[in-house]
Amino acid sequence: MVENNRNSAKLLLEISIFLGLGTLIATYLISTTSGRVAPFIPIISEMPFNEPESTIFGTGLGISIFSFLILAQVFHRIFEPLAKEIGQSYENWNDMIRILATLGAICGIITVNFSWNNFPILHGVTAFILFTSFLIWGTFAYLVLEKSQKGNDIRKYAVYAGWIFYLFMTIFTLLDNQELREEDKGFFYRMNNPPTVDTDRSLYLNLTALCEWSMVFSFYAGSLTYRKELEGISI
Repeated sequence: MVENNRNSAKLLLEISIFLGLGTLIATYLISTTSGRVAPFIPIISEMPFNEPESTIFGTGLGISIFSFLILAQVFHRIFEPLAKEIGQSYENWNDMIRILATLGAICGIITVNFSWNNFPILHGVTAFILFTSFLIWGTFAYLVLEKSQKGNDIRKYAVYAGWIFYLFMTIFTLLDNQELREEDKGFFYRMNNPPTVDTDRSLYLNLTALCEWSMVFSFYAGSLTYRKELEGISI
């Protein structure tokens, strides 16, 4: 389907990426320069505990993630003929990945609008589904395009980096939790007591945050490589 300026899938992808990045950077600058968040290095979810950061974060990332929800349907359409050529299993996976990506995007919108300090369990569960589903979608998209002779090195390294940072983020989170339990704090202490600017930040907490930021930036780096696949495509 021929694209036009009003419903270009490529343009929507670019808006989603740059709005997402711009929102994260703006939230970081506002929250840290105001003295409400530790400048090095905050967990992303601890930045929007106050206004105006909360509104900027929820609105900007909410729109960005909703844009990806729409794009997930477009990519399902693009991958359909490619998956048929590869084999039946990829056809089935294409349908399942579409559902997973849609679920992940819905959870992402919930995550950025229901903050960690007010809704710790809901925020934590939906954030986990968001990160995991986006990694799986990115891996599937990479494999389909790679097997269709449409590979991209940046995309490949972004997928690898995303999984590596996700793994290390999980490990450092568990080590931070273990350290807290050695201080006679409960298993769910960090969930119910998110870090603030006054928190004595452990090495493991800082490494968790660093891996989270790195994983998210790998998402955006990989997303930029899909601009070529969306050329001439309408929503």
